[in-house]
Amino acid sequence: MKYTFLVCLISFLPLFSVFAETSAGSSGKFGLGLTLFGPTGISGKYVLNQKSAVEGSLGLGTIGNGKAHLHVVYLYNIMDLSPSLHMYVGGGGVYQERNAEGNSGRGRGLGNLFRDRSHEPSLGIRAPLGLSFLTEDRRFELSGEVHMQVFVTGKNGVDVGLALAGRYYF
Repeated sequence: MKYTFLVCLISFLPLFSVFAETSAGSSGKFGLGLTLFGPTGISGKYVLNQKSAVEGSLGLGTIGNGKAHLHVVYLYNIMDLSPSLHMYVGGGGVYQERNAEGNSGRGRGLGNLFRDRSHEPSLGIRAPLGLSFLTEDRRFELSGEVHMQVFVTGKNGVDVGLALAGRYYF
């Protein structure tokens, strides 16, 4: 399990390059950036049309009981609050290394990050609800969401969390 995060990173990066090549002819369809909290890592989003997109993130779960984290979700714009601010919902899959004990009051120092073997790979469903703000030129996006994750394999259970992301569109 020690190398799971590295394997996920290596296998997830080609997905970003496929989206980037696909969107090369249509400027502004693929966004790449950083995400915080659920998970903390890299985030990519491919806009399918005015109402829908596919978003994925790879990183480390910094809050709750996860370590390596990968998710891919379909997002649907349910409401335009202004020309730049949109509300969305979505659903998709999530992979996360989970610990059934949560933090249990213990610190999560970097020294213990890769030595702790009490985490188990888990698969589940992720359902986000969020707000997305696009700049006027549609090149930069800030988003914030609350999400629920229901894990069905490995260390099953339900997590509720928060994710903040910033992406630049190519």
